[in-house]
Amino acid sequence: MLQKLSYFNLTVALLYGLIYLKNGTFNSTAGIFVVIVFSWLCLRSYQLDNYQWKIWHYLTGLWCLYFIGTLLYGAIYIIRPAIEYDFMSSDTATYLTISFIFSISVIAHFILYFSKNYKELKA
Repeated sequence: MLQKLSYFNLTVALLYGLIYLKNGTFNSTAGIFVVIVFSWLCLRSYQLDNYQWKIWHYLTGLWCLYFIGTLLYGAIYIIRPAIEYDFMSSDTATYLTISFIFSISVIAHFILYFSKNYKELKA
């Protein structure tokens, strides 16, 4: 499950970066890069069958949560006017759908990967 979620996050991060971040800021570009690195670290842990986190795991994991927080914060401020003016274009709906799927996927990935780390620390 964790391996498939890592591959899914890699794919969605690359698609998200290619489609929506044409003129991205440092925060958005670094956020996509960190999600890719965190997924790669997870795949490497799966390959080595060693889920103990090092400092890189914690740094990239926290940055992933920060980036997803900014995505969700931005999505809320897109949804509010759409509801207020009772209008949402198909581009906006597509963007919000992909953002929510990406956010849920990264949060689930972080939780599952962290729980694997925690189980290995307890053992």
